[in-house]
This record gives sequence, C-alpha cells and structure tokens, in this order.
Amino acid sequence: MSTALSTTTPAADEHRPAVLPRPRALLLDFGGVVFSTTPRVSWARDLAAQLEDRSRALGISLDAEQLEESLRAGRTALSLWKNAASRRHEPRELTPREIVADFLLADLPAAARAALALDASAILASMSVLVSDHHVRPGIPELLSVARENDVRLGIVSNAHSGRAHREILEQHGLARYFGVQVYSDEVGIRKPHPGMIHRAAEALGTLPEHAWYVGDTFDRDVAAGRRAGVGTVVITRDRRTDHPPFAVTDIPDLILETPQDLVAHLHTALAEGDRGSEPAAAARLGVTDRGLRPTAAGPAHPALLLDHGGVITLSTPNPQRNRQVGELIVDLAERIGTPVTIEQAQQAVDEGWERHRARKRERDAQADAGHRHAEVDPAELWGDLVGRDLPETLRAALRIEGPQLSLALHRAKSLPAPRPGAVELIRWCAEHEVVVGIVSNTISGRGVREILERYGVGHLIGPAAYSDEIGVRKPGTAVFEAALAGLETDPGDVVYVGDKVLNDGRGGREAGIGTVCLLRGGKDPDEALDSALAAGHADHVLDSPLDVIDLLASRLTPAS
Repeated sequence: MSTALSTTTPAADEHRPAVLPRPRALLLDFGGVVFSTTPRVSWARDLAAQLEDRSRALGISLDAEQLEESLRAGRTALSLWKNAASRRHEPRELTPREIVADFLLADLPAAARAALALDASAILASMSVLVSDHHVRPGIPELLSVARENDVRLGIVSNAHSGRAHREILEQHGLARYFGVQVYSDEVGIRKPHPGMIHRAAEALGTLPEHAWYVGDTFDRDVAAGRRAGVGTVVITRDRRTDHPPFAVTDIPDLILETPQDLVAHLHTALAEGDRGSEPAAAARLGVTDRGLRPTAAGPAHPALLLDHGGVITLSTPNPQRNRQVGELIVDLAERIGTPVTIEQAQQAVDEGWERHRARKRERDAQADAGHRHAEVDPAELWGDLVGRDLPETLRAALRIEGPQLSLALHRAKSLPAPRPGAVELIRWCAEHEVVVGIVSNTISGRGVREILERYGVGHLIGPAAYSDEIGVRKPGTAVFEAALAGLETDPGDVVYVGDKVLNDGRGGREAGIGTVCLLRGGKDPDEALDSALAAGHADHVLDSPLDVIDLLASRLTPAS
C-alpha cells in the first residue's frame, strides 16, 4: 500500500494520476527492491580468514585479527565515500582494485595490498555474500511474471561492488531468466545517481527512459537518478535506508510503497487502463603507514617466479564450435531484450568481430604512441563495436553491458585446456620451497584463467596475477608486468619469468626489468625463433620443460643457515 513519509524524506506528489502510464520497461534496483538483506556479523572475520589463507601464496604473513580491523575500517570509509558520491551529478564508480587496495586493505603493507588487489574482483564477490544474506522481497516473483506476460521488458540497474555476485544470486533464486539486461556500477564504471546507468538499460531494452518505470529504495541515489534520466515513473519501495538519506534530497518519487507486492496492483491497472503511449523512434545514445600488519621479516635475496599462462601452464586444444556456442548466448540475450536474431547472424557476428579484434591488435601494436600501443581491448568495445557492428543497435547496447560475461563465456568455450606436463609440479615445488609464483598473461578473461588454475588444484598457490583484460594493457607492454612485480617483495632483478613468445615474453620481460627471462619450447613460437631470441639477448635461457625451471630456481635459493 502507499504510505506517508517521515519528516526526513520528501513526500510524493499527491496530484499524480490514479492510473500510471503503461510502461514499456520496468527497471529495478537490486538491494531494497528485488532483495532485502540481513547483515551477517561474522563477515569481516570470515573474509579475513580467506585473505589470511590467500596471503600464504604471496609469501606474506598477515595477522587475521588486525586484518579484520582493516576490513571493518575500510567498509566504514567506503560507506562514507558512497554517501559523498551520491551528492555528485555524474559520479564514477571505484574500480575493484581501488576498493580493495585503498579502502578495505589500506592498513596493509604495500606489497600485500598490491598483490591482493590483483584478485580484487574475486575478493569483492566473496565479500558480497559474506556481508549479508539475501531474501527475495514480497511480490517480486509475481511482479516479474506479470511484466513478462505483458511484454514489459525487465532490467536491473544497481550500484554494486560485485555485479558478478549479484548475477549469481539472481541465478540461485531462479530470477535471472526474467531480466533482459543487468546494469551494475562496477561493470559500467559509473554509479547512481548518474543517469547514464538508466539510459544504458533503457537503450539496451529498445525504449526510452520516459517510457519506463524505475523502482528503487533510496532518495539520494534512486530517485535522483530517475529524475535526472527523465524516467516516466519513479517508484520507491521502502527498505531500511529509505527514510534516512545522508543529506536532504529535493527530488521526489511518483509513488512510495511498503513492498514490491504493492506495485503489482498498480502494474495491473496500468496495463489494463493506461495509455501505451507512442512508440519511440529510436533509443537515444545517450604508501600508507604500516599499522602492525607486517609481512614476514625480509631476509637474503630470494627468487620469485612469474609465469605466462597459455603455452607455459596450459596447453589447449581448439574448440571449432566456440563461435557458435557464444553465438547461442547472443541469440538468447537478443530474445530476452526483444530484438531477436538468428544463430547464423550471431555466429557470423562473432566470427567477423574476432577478426576485427585481431586486426585492431595489429593496428595498435604499430602505433607510434607508446602510451596506447599495447592497450587491451575493452569488453564493451569488443562486443558492442567489433562483434556487434552489424547487429541491431539495441542488441549492440546490450552487448556492451554484457561484454565481461561474454568474454568469460568465450574464454570457456574457445578450447579444451590441459596442464602442460611439469607445470603443476613446478608450482607445487615453489610452494614447498617458499618461492612466490605469479602470473603475467594476455587474456580476454582473467576470471577464466583463474577458473582453470582452480581446476588444476593450484589456484590457491598463485600469488600476484596480472591479466591484460584487468590491467588494461597487454604484453609486451610493461604495465602488465609492473602490476605483477608490484605485488612482490622481491627485487625485479631476482625474479625469473617464463614465457613462450619471443616478442610478448622475451622482449616484454626484458623491457620490464626482470632479471632472468626464460622462453619455453613447445608453445606458440617455433624453436628457431626462440634460439634467435637467445642469441640476440632477448632471453637468458631457452628451456624444454617447466620442470627445467626447478633446477634454475634451486640454484638460487639461499641455503638454510
């Protein structure tokens, strides 16, 4: 039912028509609308235990109690930042690495922050489910069913530390299938009350904000975002934050309800009696101080190991059906947003888009501008512009939003991976001898590589992992090497790097200042090229097997005193 407001929040317009205009799209916030949450008091202790365990692979000793204090302080500071950001008209979202390194782990030593921040997305995904339990709010299943049965397209528009976790929660509760698009702040780089999040969702659903209803639970983020975006109807469903905005808000909603259940009747009435309105012609395009959390005491020079993934840890058998399998996902997405395409159209788009991607890489490698020469393709550009170039504009908008998920799907589908003989043994030998192992890899999905390493049973043994899609620069660019090196307490001169490509790994590792660069036979580049790189000084060793690296590392270990 509708309800009066407390004095801390503005009142809804009493002169709104009894029947709201029929929506073409229904956009919902995640927390406070689709789900309510129950806080879990043990979250910081549980997450600290996970990070303490993770730190062992980094060769760093952390105190769980002090780590828990840092997490709690960081979350408090993050909450203050979010409240302040809500005052801005077009706030950007913090990156996962900023949230982890600058807020949650700000009290840790620099090397620990840098190394753990490379796993920021996974850390925040874990944190999202540890912080609170999620419960579907009353009326949501019925609301979604009524919308879908009446061709009202559905989308999620939500600020989130981990859209990845939100997607999984929706899947677990059987709700993901209703939504044509899910727009999360950590995935698009802006956060409400930035109107761009609603603009993107409406565009991907083939409508305009004025033909949509937006349902949220906060005034400073949701109502403000809805009004700035020009949404036709702005609705509030009360939750614990509704009546306590961090500052006075002048924007008001059209309707304030106790639960989403109360919205079902309004939707039924709008569908039965409301004016559908005109069809839109086209969517518009719219070094902190160490406070006692210390690593183990520094000793004599001790080597660390950085490995390439493909060709060194993993050998893959190509999957000839990969583009068709990804095309099927595009067909499904297109159907859900009401812009259907055939599997032939989708597969052709993937085929041609991947060739454009390869051409773009060659073009960038030849650029004179060193600052952008090795820039990695952004998932939104890959899927919306390169793959989606000849697809309907509405679908292109959805592909931009779903880019990271599609990159993960392509990574999973492109080949059958298997550990290269000797690679798992090398990683486990390093763990036994306290040699930190990190990853430096060009990939479209670092998350996909992490999944492979977990299947091999060595994911927990990997230290700083720098993946080009997460860093934004690919090898031979030095930034991706530097990101991994920043997570080590080892001098770059004492680091051994192993790759299989002359340019990306040999020259790239050398230009990054790594002390020992090894190239491995049996990968992508032929033996003749590897031997030439060795002769030219672009590599220190050419090896036959990952097991050969053990002998190299063993000779460098400082004997126990």
